[in-house]
Amino acid sequence: MLPLLQTHHTVQPQFDFFGSHQPHHLRSDYAYPHHAHHSLNQSSARAVPTRSIPYGHGLSLHRYSNSLSRIGAQDPAEHSLRRKTPSGTIDNGYDGSLGSLASGPPPLKHMIVPASTANIFPTAVAQRAAPPQTTEQSIVQRQQQQDSAQAAWPQPFAQPQPAARVGHGNETLNGSAAMPRAWPGSGIMDTRLANSSVGFLQQPGSRHSFHSVPDMQTLLGPGFQQPLSQPIFNPAGCQQQPANWRDSGFGYRPAVPMPNGFAPPNPADSVFMPAQAPPLPGGLVNPPGLGQPQQFGIVMPSHPPIDDGFSRYNQSHLAQQNVAQNQRMPISFAQIHSGGTYPQGYASGTVEPHSPAGFRERVLQQAHRAYSELLTYISAKRSNQAAHASSVASKSQSKLMVYPKASAAPGTFVSRPRTYVAPSNQVASYAQQMEVQAYAARRQSWVDSASNMLSGQASYGNTTSYITTAHQMQFPDASSPVANAKSSLELIHSLCEQSGWKWIEGMLLGGCLQYGLERYEQALEWFRRIVSLDPSHVEAISNIAATLYCMNRLDEAEQHWLRAIELRPSYLEAAEHLVSILCAAHRNHNAIERIEYVQRLLRLPRPDVPVDHSVESASEADTASTVTAAEEAPDHYLLDSDKTDSPEQRFALTAEDKAPGFGSSGYAIPGSENGRMCLLIHTKGNLLYAMKDINRASDAFEEVIRISTGGVHGVKSLIRKIQSSLSPCDPLTGQLRSSSQGGISAPLLLPPSKAKMTAQHVFSSTGGQLPGFQYIPEGPHKRSAVATTSNSLLSLAKIFQDAMSNTGPAPTLNRQPASVGDILALYYLSMSLQESPSTANNVGILLAGIQQTIPLQQLTPDELKVCQTIHGIVPGSGLHLALCYYSHGLQLDKNHVHLHTNLGSLLKDVGHLDMAISMYEKAVQCDGTFDIALTNLANAVKDRGRIGEAINYYKRAVAANPDFAEAICGLSTALGSVCDWKGRGGVLLEGGKYDRWHVDDKGMLLDARIQGQSSGLMKRVIDTVARQLRESSLWGCGYLQQHTITQLAAQLREAGALLTDPGLDLETRLKEWAGRPYEGYRILRLVERSTRAAMRLWYLDKLNGVTSHPGYRRPKPPANLPIPSAPTVLPFHTFTCPLPAKEVRMISQRNAWRISFSTLRSPWIPSVVYEPPDPPNPHLNVGYVSSDFNNHPLAHLMQSVFGMHNPRRVKAFCYATSPSDNSIHRQQIEREAPVFRDVSSWSSERLVEQIVKDKIHILVNLNGYTRGARNEIFAARPAPIQMSFMGFAGTLGAEWCDYLLADTTAVPPSTLRPHRSNLNLEDVFRDEADADTEGWIYSENLIYCRETFFCCDHAQSADGCRNRDATWDQEALERWKMRKKLFPDLPDDAVILGNFNQLYKIDPTTFRTWLRILAACPKAYLWLLRFPDLGERNLMETARAWSGNAVASRIRFTDVAPKQDHISRAKVCDLFLDTPECNAHTTAADVLWSSTPLLTLPRYPYKMCSRMAASILRGALPRGPLGDQAARELVCADEREYEERAVALANGMSWKRIYYVDSSTGGSNYYCEPVGRLGELRRLLFESKWNCALFDTRRWVRDLEEAYEKAWRNWVEGIPGDIWL
Repeated sequence: MLPLLQTHHTVQPQFDFFGSHQPHHLRSDYAYPHHAHHSLNQSSARAVPTRSIPYGHGLSLHRYSNSLSRIGAQDPAEHSLRRKTPSGTIDNGYDGSLGSLASGPPPLKHMIVPASTANIFPTAVAQRAAPPQTTEQSIVQRQQQQDSAQAAWPQPFAQPQPAARVGHGNETLNGSAAMPRAWPGSGIMDTRLANSSVGFLQQPGSRHSFHSVPDMQTLLGPGFQQPLSQPIFNPAGCQQQPANWRDSGFGYRPAVPMPNGFAPPNPADSVFMPAQAPPLPGGLVNPPGLGQPQQFGIVMPSHPPIDDGFSRYNQSHLAQQNVAQNQRMPISFAQIHSGGTYPQGYASGTVEPHSPAGFRERVLQQAHRAYSELLTYISAKRSNQAAHASSVASKSQSKLMVYPKASAAPGTFVSRPRTYVAPSNQVASYAQQMEVQAYAARRQSWVDSASNMLSGQASYGNTTSYITTAHQMQFPDASSPVANAKSSLELIHSLCEQSGWKWIEGMLLGGCLQYGLERYEQALEWFRRIVSLDPSHVEAISNIAATLYCMNRLDEAEQHWLRAIELRPSYLEAAEHLVSILCAAHRNHNAIERIEYVQRLLRLPRPDVPVDHSVESASEADTASTVTAAEEAPDHYLLDSDKTDSPEQRFALTAEDKAPGFGSSGYAIPGSENGRMCLLIHTKGNLLYAMKDINRASDAFEEVIRISTGGVHGVKSLIRKIQSSLSPCDPLTGQLRSSSQGGISAPLLLPPSKAKMTAQHVFSSTGGQLPGFQYIPEGPHKRSAVATTSNSLLSLAKIFQDAMSNTGPAPTLNRQPASVGDILALYYLSMSLQESPSTANNVGILLAGIQQTIPLQQLTPDELKVCQTIHGIVPGSGLHLALCYYSHGLQLDKNHVHLHTNLGSLLKDVGHLDMAISMYEKAVQCDGTFDIALTNLANAVKDRGRIGEAINYYKRAVAANPDFAEAICGLSTALGSVCDWKGRGGVLLEGGKYDRWHVDDKGMLLDARIQGQSSGLMKRVIDTVARQLRESSLWGCGYLQQHTITQLAAQLREAGALLTDPGLDLETRLKEWAGRPYEGYRILRLVERSTRAAMRLWYLDKLNGVTSHPGYRRPKPPANLPIPSAPTVLPFHTFTCPLPAKEVRMISQRNAWRISFSTLRSPWIPSVVYEPPDPPNPHLNVGYVSSDFNNHPLAHLMQSVFGMHNPRRVKAFCYATSPSDNSIHRQQIEREAPVFRDVSSWSSERLVEQIVKDKIHILVNLNGYTRGARNEIFAARPAPIQMSFMGFAGTLGAEWCDYLLADTTAVPPSTLRPHRSNLNLEDVFRDEADADTEGWIYSENLIYCRETFFCCDHAQSADGCRNRDATWDQEALERWKMRKKLFPDLPDDAVILGNFNQLYKIDPTTFRTWLRILAACPKAYLWLLRFPDLGERNLMETARAWSGNAVASRIRFTDVAPKQDHISRAKVCDLFLDTPECNAHTTAADVLWSSTPLLTLPRYPYKMCSRMAASILRGALPRGPLGDQAARELVCADEREYEERAVALANGMSWKRIYYVDSSTGGSNYYCEPVGRLGELRRLLFESKWNCALFDTRRWVRDLEEAYEKAWRNWVEGIPGDIWL
């Protein structure tokens, strides 16, 4: 019958929202070295913008992933994919955050390191500077020192380096130790750094560059996204602070502190540096001031953000190369004049080195170096001080560190390339080739000019004054970065004075030096001098903003950055700065507005390309809006007074020549800036996602994808291209095997080996490269841009996956939803651009639910081996591919907590519980605070019977996430199963009528009627349920707009509404539902009811010979709605959870609607209803679907039923959804059923088709909401009539269940929905008026049986079934002997009260009553089962605490016995005390078969589970007055009556000793016979056993056949309502 207990469902984590913390790997052609975690104490003077290092390197796996509720969000469980499958309820959590199972918004890719503003530049790590070198020192000697120091320096990016797992961040990529280098020029490393245990992964080729381009890292990147450094998964983007957010923004915290004395790698230093460029010799990586990335991935360039003309047009590598090759050599005064220290590759042909302008350029060059070294020094110094400062003080004040940006190093101007040239192995771009040519042509002239200048042979204007000034000043050397900066500043100051303060470039660099020396007022003055000369000097304005920001004049800083944007929208650096500070101030809305403002100004009119709006999303159409661009060409800004370095003049060879790829992104920017624009838009998407504006977030991610892929039509077109490019072709026809006219008909399944090649196939015309990035030279910048695209693909796929499987009230997408195939296509492309274990995890989750296979030829040998050792997985199936992806992901990251967790869930699904437990344990080892893994592990070990371990894991999960609903409810269920009630509290229900006695934290009782409130763990559970139900009522709210109402009404009429409901005004009635709660569910009910009505129309047409009907359409549920959520408390759990009737009903309804919606959206559901069967001839075909045709209570109760059917009335078809256990019960059912089908390995589609083929008239659900149920079969509606009984003691709340079998005891008519017709569409509108009415619970029609509805086959199978002639005396003797055997120490006059239920059915109120009965009956003993063992200890402790040792000592426990022994020994009990919260079901029948009286209390009128025993008892009593009287005595009305009856019966019983001659010994012996009312009731039950209704299976089958016939007749004739037999 009913299962004894449904074990807790599996909770799979969501996508890797926050938690993967592991390295991600680029495709080989996008390969890049990874970085390690670093730590930085948060006590630095100012917040230093740092690059987030990959989570998982160098840290013990700190969990950033999961539920938003952990950190203050309002919906703790809204984003997980709760997969309530037929085989169980599985929370298929995404890899990381759930929404709702997630523990927070995604972590930062870039973060702000808080610091105090009290001391701007803290004390540095004591660095040992090299002795000053004189001008007489040999340059060769110094170069040898550099070469020696450079040996350990990282190689260029082009050099392949194997990825290495980093334990604590102290390994390089190739596994060797890596240490920070010494100060530039010193050749000596600080001993404290050298001896530090904290290391780091170096970024190869990190360089000091003087350009304004930030790293193209994803801004605010979701944890699931992959940054240039390793990412984590989650499209929310940043760490939230738990409290006081402003403006709905997110607060930020340093997710990855940096180690003492370490300046993190500076991605901006080599943003545009080609991979083939030589490495920078020496120097600490990541000098601050050279492009530090911020918390959102927005790089706040630490150097003044002036447009040097290179960075925005892909020429910054020239400036870098110039500085990189000359950076390590201090330049003496003589060398400046000699020209001998011009760097190799110096390409300036416009300024002669011996001229005043040439001298000025060389001064600038040296000052650039000084500024760079100063900022490097400051960064390391601050890091060292931060390690020793007070963390408390540092956290009190934090802000971003913003360094001004200097102009490009002089002498690096060349013309830009006309067209994109693929980089060669020697040079990365056409510009570099030009540079090399220019250098070769002019090198000799430079040397000659320098010699002439030194010898005084040439005179150029005021050259003498320059030389004189320089001779009078000591030129900076390498002794001290601060001294160098001061000396450079003095020289620049002198030159600026000589120019009459007209030398803008010098003033700009001088202001930067003033800033670096903490002279903010002076810096502000220098920058303002520039603006006074040129009010539109964007770079100076931006530098003023940076200075004002450092001076805490935040509003002024914001206005200046805004002014810079207004002057030049294409100056994206100002936008990045502004967005960064807005986000740091929790003003995310303002940050989004600024990004959109820049977009509007720069957006170009889209080309007039026709867009197929039927297949594109609304968002794609929106992006095509035409906005007049503020600028149609690159900016016209002259950097110097001579107006020789504007972008046009720098890069344009002819007037009509434009920057390569200008406008290719749809914005007025060069193609080289496409990656940067993608980064900015991606930031907007992440911010919007974090604020749960899902539609606009998805639009932003689509915009990034559109730009990078060069697409015009949008993401749908890209998906179709992916699918068409990768779909296998038929070798005969050449057609795509999985294609159809409408697109791809089934998901494209690819193993990892094929998925990794997606980009190569889709973008074959560009060599597998993203078309939108073809103008970006190879190097870190391009790799970062590619990573941004990969992240956007991942984010968008994640959003689509959430929308498809949403479990909470999260916003829905205003568009046609993506199918599983569409989502997979996006994941495949993302994975091919940048491999990630998170992507592998998410793909695995999708594939695990796909019931389709691929040819094994598509799999590699390694992929074929994956499933060879795991039975139950078909090679080539979706499960196999899921296993491949999980395995592949674990190869990328063996400690990926979500992969272990989801792999465990997969293994549990296919029956490998022990292997699943092992996987969960590995997940917990990776992250001991990962609540999802802990909960899954708890569920699994609980299924294995290890309740104590399960409780510990649940407690750890709750401790890790106090708001995790699955852990809370799981803990409550586990504790209840072993009667551990401490802290349980209770529920105040109907003023204390139910669940009256609560338990406090000390395990003592509280009276709810006195307390007047709910409390403890139970309160948390019922509050969770109430919140989830309240939120889920909004599912689909807002769908009914005018156009959707018209479409839905047309579908319903096409399905037959004109015939079934000819007078129904669908449009008017639908408008009444619009915008109201339950809107989506009501629409779904209409769809299901219409399907049922259409099937009936088809049947009637066949019956009447009508064959001309064009088709019986099946309406489809709304396509753009996600799968609705279901509460964490499952229908089975409501049996023991004290809830009001409405919530019990709604829990079942939500589960039913979820099953319906997910099933009806399945691709195998046809567009027309299934063909109804032919009329019965002569019998009805009745199908029984169950997973319990084995050694299970249901089989014990019904094993003879299927063969007892009258073949002229009913033919039984048994569909076994579980494999055979070869028990006698299974064998009997297989043998006696007319048709028995083992469908345990069949897909849902195949099983449904078989049911239709078998022409089933009535389909019976013998599972309901119990383990192993295949409810999706019923949701597909393969049979005209569908009903449920014996499997689940409650309502299913489903449109796919037409009837329940019951009696008036189990289901009082007062608990039925007021409107009883379930025939047509009008009935749906009528009964929805009662949706909010309290009290009723059953929406199904009822078939009321004459007597008990309960079937019990004991007369055919139980112990004693062949001994019908046994006498009362024989029964009494056998009973007494068994009693003495079980309890030899009990006195003869003892009265044994017993209960044989699982202990989870005992609640505190019931146990208190039992203790009071024992206290009032001195001769009474209470017999319980160790069911489970752990419960014995808890109940005994409770008994001693509540009633003392005297009473507790009269409680006896025995082990659980085999079925036959259990039934046989039940007769030893004198009175069975039922559990009122959830009655004995099968156990009640067992007890009554043994003739033991049963005392029960139907506690709830609306809970069938609490009324079952009364129904069973009435069926066991004889018909007539004696039976009626016994029923009145044994069925109680309330708790008090229950206690009083038990006391009266126990105390009124005595024993009569009867002597007899023992045949075995020949001596005299005795047995005792009960005297009193208990004895009379026992004898009554004994004598009626063979004639009562309960044990008359044939009677029950006859009644059932009558019910079938009436139900069929009513369906054919259209008669609504309940059926009374």
